[in-house]
Amino acid sequence: MIVYVEEMMISRRRWNWMLLFIGCCCLVTLAVAQTQESDATSASAEGTDTTATASSAVIEDTERTVYSDPPDTPEDGSSFIDQYEQGVQAYLTNEWEDCVYFLERALEGYRTYYESVANCRMECEYAARDVKHRGEFLHGTNVDNLQHYELILRRTLCLSKCARRYAIYRYLPFSEDFDGHYMDVFQELKVYPYLYACYVKSNRVTLAASAAYTYLVKHPENTVMKKNFEEAIEMPGIDRDEIHDLEEKKFVELLIGGIVDEQENNWERAIEQLESSIKQFIFDENQCRAFCEGEFDHGFLPDFITAIGNHFTYALQCKRNCTSNMGMVRGKYYDNLFPRHYQHLQKAYYHVKRYEESYRAGMSYLLFHADDFDMPEALKTIEAEAKGSVTANFFKARREAVEYNDRLQYEEKLARFIKQEFDLLENVAGSNAELDDAEFEDEDTVDTMEGNRVDEEGDTLEQNDQKELEEDTQPPVDGSNELYPAETIGYNDHDEL
Repeated sequence: MIVYVEEMMISRRRWNWMLLFIGCCCLVTLAVAQTQESDATSASAEGTDTTATASSAVIEDTERTVYSDPPDTPEDGSSFIDQYEQGVQAYLTNEWEDCVYFLERALEGYRTYYESVANCRMECEYAARDVKHRGEFLHGTNVDNLQHYELILRRTLCLSKCARRYAIYRYLPFSEDFDGHYMDVFQELKVYPYLYACYVKSNRVTLAASAAYTYLVKHPENTVMKKNFEEAIEMPGIDRDEIHDLEEKKFVELLIGGIVDEQENNWERAIEQLESSIKQFIFDENQCRAFCEGEFDHGFLPDFITAIGNHFTYALQCKRNCTSNMGMVRGKYYDNLFPRHYQHLQKAYYHVKRYEESYRAGMSYLLFHADDFDMPEALKTIEAEAKGSVTANFFKARREAVEYNDRLQYEEKLARFIKQEFDLLENVAGSNAELDDAEFEDEDTVDTMEGNRVDEEGDTLEQNDQKELEEDTQPPVDGSNELYPAETIGYNDHDEL
């Protein structure tokens, strides 16, 4: 049996420092338990319909229930980082049951921390914009843009209360993770290679295959885990129908279910699942985006505005990665997965003769695919069949689609601006430094340097172009309209529709 071993072993922390840190956090938890919070933020969106926005209806319908009853503090006071270390140690000493126990607890603890932090940030961002319940500004006029900073202060206060209310700090988040090692472990799913091996050794073959499958969704190019997965699905006692991605986003099952119902002409059921998938997709992505608003190591001591700009740039890049990551489904990347909901909804609504909803779904799809040839023809068919019932509302794209597209476009423009302007600034600074050095050279030396500089700059431009290509290149784009291709990285029989 192949045992997956990572190239680098986990660096161990000093246990006396860790015990002191845990003790301090326990005191904080005790104080939090005695604190009574009665001013929890609650807001509901007005006029909710199928076009509920990403910031209101999604939060109202989904977010409130996610962390309303957080689990108790671990009895042993350990964090998910401690549990991960204990699981790895159990793996190294061949204690397979302990390995499974601690690694499963570590993953569950991280998920709880992730959801609690992200949901608090989403709730407080919404509360700051909720004029009805937020109240008036402290001052009537927006002098020096101070109202902007007042909202930031209000969000800061809200976040502090939310963290206490749900006792986020009891999970000992990455406070001891100075180099970002553990953050990378959990975000890159590096727990699953260990968990795969321990599942195999403890004769949990179906879970072992699922662990390998989960890792391959994130790392489809990993040949070792691919081989492990292929061996796992051939093991005696395997239940292939139960193999699934253990970290799959909640919207995926709804989207696939909606497409299956569409293919089987179950139009009403398809509409229900696709509408639910839109809300869940927005919520899942917003959770990821909110989690990006964490700490940032500047590496120097910037001034006020520079600090804000640097931190914003870091968070923006992280949030744009969330949009890309949402397209990775069961080992394959699908470009523009969000607008595909509207493509399928347009068809489903049409078949139940709900022409306005069908037309608006088509208009929403065209926001993202303006050059599509098929959708305009479908809309012309609706116009012909609806005849005199066509109103101005037919031609309005859905609100959440407009907001999603506007945000996407604005963030792309910001990212392009940051890259172009600051790269130019760095190039100018580098040129000035070279000129300063050249002042002390004689003419022959200067001529030689200039000739070399041309060659070096030519090479640098090629390198920069290659680097830019690598940075901007997304995973392979799916050119078809099928959700799943004929061949996938994962378990083919399970993935194909």
